Amino acid sequence: MRDVVWLLALFDAPAVSDSEKRAHTRFRNHLLKLGFTRLQWSCYARAYMREKATARDRAAIEIAAPAKSRIRLIMVTDLQFERMTCIDGGARTKPEQKIGQIVVY
Repeated sequence: MRDVVWLLALFDAPAVSDSEKRAHTRFRNHLLKLGFTRLQWSCYARAYMREKATARDRAAIEIAAPAKSRIRLIMVTDLQFERMTCIDGGARTKPEQKIGQIVVY
């Protein structure tokens, strides 16, 4: 299944004031509700059957973006994702497998 693409959502959002912390938490929870899985603190990923299937979630992320946030959405192929080097605690590990359901549109 080499048509699979991964959408990576990387973000920085201020979390100093109480309202910023709430916005940050709401955004993280929004990503989880969309089916993303946390790879690292502010890096989330989700697999899709094809690039076109990412459009709705990309639009939803843009709408939900907290004020003063910096967000990067990056698409990589399944093969590129599998070739990722992961080092956890000094030891190499394998990247995540296809997480949850894959969206088909």
